[in-house]
Amino acid sequence: MEGLKVDGRMKVKTLKADFKKTFGYALRVYNTQNHFVDDDDLLSAVRQDADASKSGEFSIDPEWTVDEFEKNFKENFGIKVQVYTQDESGLADNNLKIISGKSLKIDGRMKVKTVRENFKETYGFCLRVYNTQNHFVDDDDLICAVRQDDNADKSGDITINPEWTIDEFEKKVMEIFGVKVQVYTPDDTKLADNDIKLFWGNNA
Repeated sequence: MEGLKVDGRMKVKTLKADFKKTFGYALRVYNTQNHFVDDDDLLSAVRQDADASKSGEFSIDPEWTVDEFEKNFKENFGIKVQVYTQDESGLADNNLKIISGKSLKIDGRMKVKTVRENFKETYGFCLRVYNTQNHFVDDDDLICAVRQDDNADKSGDITINPEWTIDEFEKKVMEIFGVKVQVYTPDDTKLADNDIKLFWGNNA
């Protein structure tokens, strides 16, 4: 997964929107009084460290932990930021990788190999897709072509929530597409634990 480039000439609202779109997490930006800054302010205007770059840029590495990102942002721009969960109900775990909060959309018209590649890139886990005989399907097949339930939506879509457990994800794919999938560990050696949340694949 590619990172996100941040520029001191960006508006705060642009940074927050891009961060949420890229990584799934909500972001809060503070001024020197620890108050939220105005969304229309430029990043360079709210920096707290006179020695920080005023209009420089840097790229957020999706492999950074939340803690590393917050520290790197403070170091580069002199601005305090905090990463919150998707629903903004609380602070994100400092030890989780930034990529962990990313949602992923699957469309019935996508090829199996595209779904598997995107799933691996986004969540770290390997994905296997089966036909009605419980055999692996051809990577070039469309998801809608391998459905096992005639009543399932042929070309619908689903947005994966990284907070879902593996069991929830597998059931929802069957429900929406009528397609059996199984999630394997990042090294593809065994089935992943059904109770693990999807975002943990990138924190193994």
